[in-house]
Amino acid sequence: MIPLYILGLLQRYGPQHGYQIKKIVAEQLSDFTRIKLPTIYYHLEKMQKEGLLAAGSEKPGNRPEKTVYSVTDKGRKAFQIMLANMLEYDYRPTFPADSVFYFSEYLETSTIVESLVTYLEKLKGTIRHIEDHRDDTIQHVPDEMQTMVDIVFSHHLLHYQAELEWAEKSLKCLQIKEVE
Repeated sequence: MIPLYILGLLQRYGPQHGYQIKKIVAEQLSDFTRIKLPTIYYHLEKMQKEGLLAAGSEKPGNRPEKTVYSVTDKGRKAFQIMLANMLEYDYRPTFPADSVFYFSEYLETSTIVESLVTYLEKLKGTIRHIEDHRDDTIQHVPDEMQTMVDIVFSHHLLHYQAELEWAEKSLKCLQIKEVE
């Protein structure tokens, strides 16, 4: 996934150095991907060796020289293939909380309830953050891409909202169980 994002961002925003890519990731993609700066540099070097990226130098003022990356023709073709393959992905989400319920006999129900209450609040905060971030991010992408970016954010919001609904129902079931 990381090469896909790097190639896409470089095509959208033009040549960038690693930190600029990380900044764009943090500002626009952080709600639906986790990419760390060292990982970006690793992939930039690897993709350059594979011929997907070209590297040049930039020396802004008195600052240290930076390597600036741009997408090659081979990189554009690889990006098209990667992107086309993304919708063929075999979707099988995993939910760590399921293990808690599967092995619930090893925890007190009150402990599970307390954790679910905390989880609910965290989910609500995440949903608020994504809604706010969606509005901010849409302002930074070209007009013709705003609908597509909204689709991405909606996808994640629907997942978090479904998770919130599940957690609320689970909490109700456990609270009823505790009363019995």
